Amino acid sequence: MSQKKFCIIGLGYFGYNLALRLSEAGAEVLAVDHHQDRIDDLADRVTHAVCMDSKDAKALKSLNLQDMDAVIIAIGKDFNNSILTTSHLQEMGVTNIIARVTTPVHERLLKLMNVNEVLVPEAEAAQQLAKRLMISGVIGSMMISEDYGIYEVVAPEEFCGKKIVDINLRQKFSLNLVTIKRIKQDRGLMIKGELEEIEVAGIPKPDQEIQDGDILVLFGKESDMKKLLHQ
Repeated sequence: MSQKKFCIIGLGYFGYNLALRLSEAGAEVLAVDHHQDRIDDLADRVTHAVCMDSKDAKALKSLNLQDMDAVIIAIGKDFNNSILTTSHLQEMGVTNIIARVTTPVHERLLKLMNVNEVLVPEAEAAQQLAKRLMISGVIGSMMISEDYGIYEVVAPEEFCGKKIVDINLRQKFSLNLVTIKRIKQDRGLMIKGELEEIEVAGIPKPDQEIQDGDILVLFGKESDMKKLLHQ
């Protein structure tokens, strides 16, 4: 299998971390930003890092981005820069463009330009925070449909020291246990690219014992999740 190649344009918090995650996953990553300090900070952690103004069509063309699996425009506040960069990429023949959007107008314009995919990371973060605030104990969630989602919850105190088979998640709460996550090293406040070290149990075995601090990854309905958490 050939190595996947991506270009990230814009190295704010979102673009920086996306570049790191793709690089750590084994992809070839070209990172582009017009701030030299951001380039210097990332240069030894990705394949290539280039200080460049993406509004400069000639400079952008020199990168030969047509062969990339995707070009991700992660530009945040500079609305005009994002639109102009998108236009240049399309003129160059780049076919798979993914763009971060910051306003509804920005989103509509990019869709009119037939951009493959738009990202609203702030909206996704807001949705996850809303779940955490409304359901105490939920530390992460991903909705699969209007009714069903995957939830990460800290193991309730009454589960600790018990085997999975003995807590009867499916029978009592109509929830399926996907896996168990265990934090090996908590780094405190998240620094760019410095995430917690987490051990994942894989497919849990019935006789596996739940420990204090374990994070249960559960699939099911929000209403059943609330029952589990006594809400």
